[in-house]
Amino acid sequence: MNEYLKLLSKINFEYWLTKNPYFSDETINPSMKKILKQIHSAGYLKNFKPSKASDYVNKIEYEIENFNFNQPNFNNLSDIFDLIQAWGGWMGRLPYVGQKKSRLNFDNWKQDYLEGSMFCKKNKPIDALKKWLSIDYIGMSFATKHIRFWSNEYPILDARMNLILCGNKNLLRVAENYETYLNLIQELASIYKSNILETEKAIFAFNQNFFENDKLVLYGDILDQTDSDVAKKYHYCINRVSRK
Repeated sequence: MNEYLKLLSKINFEYWLTKNPYFSDETINPSMKKILKQIHSAGYLKNFKPSKASDYVNKIEYEIENFNFNQPNFNNLSDIFDLIQAWGGWMGRLPYVGQKKSRLNFDNWKQDYLEGSMFCKKNKPIDALKKWLSIDYIGMSFATKHIRFWSNEYPILDARMNLILCGNKNLLRVAENYETYLNLIQELASIYKSNILETEKAIFAFNQNFFENDKLVLYGDILDQTDSDVAKKYHYCINRVSRK
């Protein structure tokens, strides 16, 4: 077990599991609001008007559960794509902005998205990633968000999770690195006596409370001080390793 995992094993897992804003029954965080406005302005999900983050989750899960792979409705499939992008927040805006606006070309990559979804159902996340990483403006962070919902078994690998589990080692570059990530997060899940989805959910919430998105630098003003001792030790650890 690396130094980072040893520190993370000390957090109050049950507490942070309830603090992930992307699953909240109370609010929608600003990032989710901002991208949904962008998606609405692009002409998609016009009738989707959530009042809390869990509305996104419930809608995504309902649409996936009722999706018919034997007779795929590509309008429903594109709605699921948009819902997951909207749930993921402002960093998922790229298919809807700029000159290319790859979402406009959904017909060109709808088969790849469908096949990736089928791979998820067959417990083949690496194959799904290879399909989805070939789609313009879909990187590892968002491809694994789609895996998380289509599989309901495999967790998200984004910049936050990459940094907090293995420091400066970049797992976001190629699909095969996802296997390394799964092994790391499974170690923690075993300690927490939980599964890897819940483990990712709790670690993300802990990370977001204390650290910036793309670097493990402590925020200047931290309201929730739960496990602040662990966060400070983590900050010291990552900076010590970086200076070597």
